[in-house]
Amino acid sequence: MYRASASNFYSINNNGNMFLYNDCLWLVDQLQEIVQRRSPKQGRLRLHDDIVALGAFGKRSYGREMESQRTIIKDLLDGAQGFVNCTEPPFSQECDLAVRTMVDRLRDTHRQWKGVLSYSALLQSLGSLLSTVIDKIIIDVEDMSDISEPESQRLTAYCRQIIAVEDLFLPQQPADSTSSPEDAVPLTAVYVPGWFRFQYLSEILDSSLVDIKYLWTDGGLKLEYDMEEVVDLIEALFADSEHRRRAIGDIRRSSGR
Repeated sequence: MYRASASNFYSINNNGNMFLYNDCLWLVDQLQEIVQRRSPKQGRLRLHDDIVALGAFGKRSYGREMESQRTIIKDLLDGAQGFVNCTEPPFSQECDLAVRTMVDRLRDTHRQWKGVLSYSALLQSLGSLLSTVIDKIIIDVEDMSDISEPESQRLTAYCRQIIAVEDLFLPQQPADSTSSPEDAVPLTAVYVPGWFRFQYLSEILDSSLVDIKYLWTDGGLKLEYDMEEVVDLIEALFADSEHRRRAIGDIRRSSGR
């Protein structure tokens, strides 16, 4: 009965799929509890198939919503056209709009889902959407063969706009907590696998050759990027020179190549 009527009931709600998912989780828990509490004298309840069907129904609803949100985010970022000519009008305005509306979309989605999903499910879902964002931006930047200084500054600003959404991933504070929210460490890296990689991209775009070489030899850059990726970014960001060749050589030697 629920599966037959719920989709129609929630169809007028923007968060209908997430409500369905949340309902199904609750119903599954309730049915499992009923089965566990029933004594042998009362006889067995044949609810296994119903529990499995409800769980699958909820997962399908969740999957549809996540796919819809990923499509919207990708469409918004497509407006940046790979961030090529991001400092030249009218392309610069399109890039600005794409990043701004995408960040607004993430924040609005967080606001809508906050009252529906559990906190862990909320962060997991939002983390998946943010992964879609940063994966695309990393690919777009790596595909740029020549990045001027103004372009690197603009790209760094875009990265910082996106990094700022980590305030949505603060750990949930107990009601009686006396700690300051400013002291909390965002859980972004827990829910967004490529988060450190994206942060390093922002640093590379804003760093000198000396700084990038230090990040590679003494920092954690080599944990997130392979050597050829870093070399390609250096060649895109810096004009050919003795300093660039020396930096690339040092990075290759430190990698044993």
